[in-house]
Amino acid sequence: MDEQDKPLPRTNSFRTLKLLIRILLPLLFIAAGAAGWTHFKQSAPKMKKKRPKPRPPVVETVKVFPKHHQQVIQVMGTVKPDQTLSLKSRVAGEVIWISPKLEQGGLLKKGDLLLTIDPTDYKIARKKAQSALDKALADLAIEQGNQSIAREALRMINEAANENIQATDLSLRKPQLMAAQAAVDNARADLEQARLNQDRTRVFSPFNALVLEENLSVSSRVSTQETLATLVDYDRFKVEALVPLDLLNAIDLETDSCCRALIRSQSGTNTWEGLVHGSTGKINEKSRMAGMIIKVNDPLNLLNGADHPLMLNDYVHVDIFGRSLKDVYALPRLALREGDTVWVYQNGLLDIRNVSIRFKEKQTLYVSTGLNPGDEIVITDLPIPVSGMALRRPGEQS
Repeated sequence: MDEQDKPLPRTNSFRTLKLLIRILLPLLFIAAGAAGWTHFKQSAPKMKKKRPKPRPPVVETVKVFPKHHQQVIQVMGTVKPDQTLSLKSRVAGEVIWISPKLEQGGLLKKGDLLLTIDPTDYKIARKKAQSALDKALADLAIEQGNQSIAREALRMINEAANENIQATDLSLRKPQLMAAQAAVDNARADLEQARLNQDRTRVFSPFNALVLEENLSVSSRVSTQETLATLVDYDRFKVEALVPLDLLNAIDLETDSCCRALIRSQSGTNTWEGLVHGSTGKINEKSRMAGMIIKVNDPLNLLNGADHPLMLNDYVHVDIFGRSLKDVYALPRLALREGDTVWVYQNGLLDIRNVSIRFKEKQTLYVSTGLNPGDEIVITDLPIPVSGMALRRPGEQS
């Protein structure tokens, strides 16, 4: 047994060695690979990283040239009547007839008969006045005859007494003649008043009028203090526009062509031409703007037969054509930068310039100094604008 067991230790050693080789051999390969990778990494040439060169921003530009421009002041205004009349009767009495045109919204021609008041009492008064005049004329004729008698009596007395008695006003009845003449004049005035009162029982339109209000009915009794209707002249309306104080210098009231205005209603597409007639003489308390009066002829468009009239109390757009500016540059509003500066594209670089603004409109501003003919104005926003920075236009290479 002992002899058979002797080879066993050799076999076990071989197995152990074989196991160690299986374990250590992969580790050796791994270590060799790691050593080779480390060697190549340390011996490989190093690449230097370069920062990319920034490209100039792309900007849009507009080229500008000086030109003449008429200032247009764009404001808002309210339409009001140019002439308003509270219609009242000159005589009192009962209304016996009313014109069908005399109603709210009605249009009246100058001289149209509007209403008739019962003239009976006034006809009687006129007849009485005529009778009083006839009597006064008769009394005057009698007194003139008495004057002739007085002069003849004085002549006969002078002849009989062989004296020259001086005539006095009283002896010649001059005071009586003056009283009779005054009575005639008074009677004539009473007759004229009676005639006027009778004529005033017929009330006529004093001008071409639009009826705003009417307070009448047949058989009603009216007095001389009562307002029968409210009329406005429809041949011309006025617009009271509010103009900022800094724009008043743009309006030249001494030149007719400069005072034209264009009115546009918010409720339609129609336009009306008007003329600026001057200032209201006061500043609006709420807006702190100056009031200007624009007169508009034919606001109801009756002459050309248009459908849409200019309505009273409408809030309208008003374009006032002001003074002309010479040699100014028109820029879009977005071209104006902080501190009244603009950005100019000049030979691929940014040039920041100060400019003098003469006039501003809603979308456009007009510059008088600071620019040259042909300058290209940058209208693209830049995050950090620096004078002298590189720029490029669309399509240009960096």
